[in-house]
Amino acid sequence: MTSAPLSVPRLVARTVEISDPGPLLDLLPADGPMTWLRRGEGLVAWGVAAVCRTSGESRFEDASTWWRSVVRVAAVADEVEVPGSGMVCLGSFAFADTPGDSVLVIPRVIVGRRADRCWVTTIGETAGEIPVLTPQEHPEAYARTSLITDAP
Repeated sequence: MTSAPLSVPRLVARTVEISDPGPLLDLLPADGPMTWLRRGEGLVAWGVAAVCRTSGESRFEDASTWWRSVVRVAAVADEVEVPGSGMVCLGSFAFADTPGDSVLVIPRVIVGRRADRCWVTTIGETAGEIPVLTPQEHPEAYARTSLITDAP
């Protein structure tokens, strides 16, 4: 059971196509990075436009209900229209009913790549400005991270 009623924000998502920004991991800030990548394709994200925490045996149903409610009232302008563009959330779910929370995060900024197309999505209570994308300085932990690129 969720500990509190789930509030549903009214969000605006705007996705525009961009030229190749280079390696997506290089764009991530040190604070609160999120990724979903495989072989250089996928998403990097940061910031929080909205968050939903659920727990207990209804955590999956509660999260699904919240996400569908958010999408239903959101204003989405997506000029790219590929999987991963437009309104996106990333989640992590507890394996067991107790202890622990599960969480869905709708990032404030998402940069994506699929084949030869790249895009940036901004999400918030109003239409956000498209950010300038520049490589970030990474903490030492990033320097020790390696990616397996030959996995199936």
